[in-house]
Amino acid sequence: MKKLHNKLIGASVLLTCTIWSLYGCTDVAEHPDGRLDMEEVFTNPTRVAGYLNSCYIGITRARGDNYGNYTMLASCTDEAHDVKDVIGSVASLWNNGSANAFSNPLAAPEIWNYYEYIRCCNVFLEHIPTARTYSETERQGYEGQAYGLRAYYYLSLIKNYGGVPLILKDTRDDNFDYSSLKRNTFSECVRQIISDCRRVVNNNILGYHSGGSDAERSMMCKGMAYAIMSEAALYAASPLNNDGTLDWSEAAKLCKEAVDSLEAHGYSLYKASTNDGASYNAYDAYFHSKSDVKGISDPETILEARNQMDIWKYQGMPIISGQTYAGSCPSQELIDSYETIDGKQPILGYSDETHLHPIINTEATLYDEHNPYANRDPRMRASVYYHGVPTVPEGSTLVSTADNGNCAISQNNVRYTRTGYYLRKYINCNSNRTLNSDGYFKIFRMAEMYLNYAEAANEATASVAPNEAVDAVNKVRSRVGMPKIPYGLSKEEFRTKVRHERQIELAFEEHRFYDVRRWKILDETGKIITGMKPIKENGKTTFERFVVNRRNAYSDKYLRFAIPGKEVIKLKNKTGLNFQNEGW
Repeated sequence: MKKLHNKLIGASVLLTCTIWSLYGCTDVAEHPDGRLDMEEVFTNPTRVAGYLNSCYIGITRARGDNYGNYTMLASCTDEAHDVKDVIGSVASLWNNGSANAFSNPLAAPEIWNYYEYIRCCNVFLEHIPTARTYSETERQGYEGQAYGLRAYYYLSLIKNYGGVPLILKDTRDDNFDYSSLKRNTFSECVRQIISDCRRVVNNNILGYHSGGSDAERSMMCKGMAYAIMSEAALYAASPLNNDGTLDWSEAAKLCKEAVDSLEAHGYSLYKASTNDGASYNAYDAYFHSKSDVKGISDPETILEARNQMDIWKYQGMPIISGQTYAGSCPSQELIDSYETIDGKQPILGYSDETHLHPIINTEATLYDEHNPYANRDPRMRASVYYHGVPTVPEGSTLVSTADNGNCAISQNNVRYTRTGYYLRKYINCNSNRTLNSDGYFKIFRMAEMYLNYAEAANEATASVAPNEAVDAVNKVRSRVGMPKIPYGLSKEEFRTKVRHERQIELAFEEHRFYDVRRWKILDETGKIITGMKPIKENGKTTFERFVVNRRNAYSDKYLRFAIPGKEVIKLKNKTGLNFQNEGW
């Protein structure tokens, strides 16, 4: 069992870094290759900190554009289409149904390898009670961090694979019986995640933010534990995973506890004024900013990826100096989901399977087919570059996706859009080949916590959406000046509203990929991607929809990743059980 044995039962560990400065190194090697016997590691406070650092490696991995050749997960949803389809991108391999149990283009680096970090957490938790530390306070803080990290890794595993084997002890023990492993249910895994998170929030040493300096960025804290717990509970109660043992009522309580606790300790939506010349509004500015580890200037971010994104270079427009790819080009389906500024949904659906004939809402009087980008939710302009929009706020250079335009549509040039749109979210319009001012990927943030609670509270109700759930969504909408959703909507009506709000607010943040799966609507959203082409004739511009891509990865098989085939074979040889997901 290569990964569940060789990786989880290493007899020694390479210690290279201190706990807080995750990319700095400290020399603790007593052998030429840096290895130490495990018994030696926990007899020295510096080595103890170094081993805890090995538990952090997975949580600091880049997200956002890290899915092979700078691909974003959004390109495997109805949010976007990746231009690297012409060179066989991971998104195109996934979308055309090429994934199998032995080759998953999206699982690189292999998510199943999170067991390596879980093993590190288990080893650490077994040794920390008797380990030598500088103080008892340090010991307790370390222990809480390890529990939180284990919860994070298990959440990552179950989001992708469903229920997985729960391993909670040091598997280096020669007496560990691998034949006894079983595949735990999704809810059983979430119960363990919640239990581990409780260890964090009840820890007297850890605070609600990672720390007081940039060196402590990404350190496990109570805020992160509540975010993990909220998301885990929401997923457990959702249609894909709900087995009746963790229902919507319990999920609502856990999500509400997370919101209340986070708010009570300084978390809120980012609403800083925008006077940087690069932002339309606070929502826009938030995504090309680096979080404040103390939560003062940025009270919204709970956990942020450490690596700065290169949107301008790998998801940018060809008129930007140094741009390489147009990357993940927003879809017409995403554009259609943005309301008009009076809160009306302009496009109610499509009358054909190709999405070329939209059903226009007659009540959306502010929508104009001949000027389709006017009067739309401000989050659209903050997230997407479209035909006619300035390249820089208040600038005079306009994006043109028309034929011969400065950002024209192309079917084979990787520097030009496939859909008629370019990504703006995360990008600082002043970035170029000499200066990257783009933002950082947000793994957990306060807006998600509000939307998690709103969804769970609504699903837990009998018939009418609770006022508190409506209030939670309206907090998110109010930041960009969108009208409030009224009280008194039915459970079904509000379900549509909150799902729509997640699609808009959390676009390009990797939630859509998992949301359509846990709601079991992948077969509705995963079949086709369209774009929009401006056509100039006789001095007038009209807009024409066109099909960009037909996809094959929308059956129930694709609701979960395949567990790596080699691991399944080895697990079956040890246990006699088939651990593979259905359809793979």
